[in-house]
Amino acid sequence: SRLREKFEQNDWRLTSPQRMSVDYWLYHDYIQRSKAEFTVAKDQYVRLNTGWFSDRSACYLAAGRPVITQQTGFTKNYGGNEGLLSFRTLHEIADGVKKINADYAKHSRAACALAREVFEAETVLKSVLDRAGI
Repeated sequence: SRLREKFEQNDWRLTSPQRMSVDYWLYHDYIQRSKAEFTVAKDQYVRLNTGWFSDRSACYLAAGRPVITQQTGFTKNYGGNEGLLSFRTLHEIADGVKKINADYAKHSRAACALAREVFEAETVLKSVLDRAGI
């Protein structure tokens, strides 16, 4: 398609989600080969400002890959600046890409640090157990 060609002319690589997600190692390698993730959220998460955040985006962060994702309210709790950028408008997407490209190493380090701080299994499990009173 013309749209696909336009992305590819600008150094984007588009991959079938079914092909890269059928095996753990294919998925792992796909994320490792990626420079960053750009993604949108389902309409209800955006409209209701639920704070929803993608587990796939958490994998990108853990791999030290910056993420630009649609604002769902998650920035009330984490992210929004370095490593994990949110957007509501097309202009904010372009601005996020420029910020990441201007200092990729900084955003990569911040992505990894955020994943450890917020999504690491020990951190999440402790929070769940604390809330359960265990």
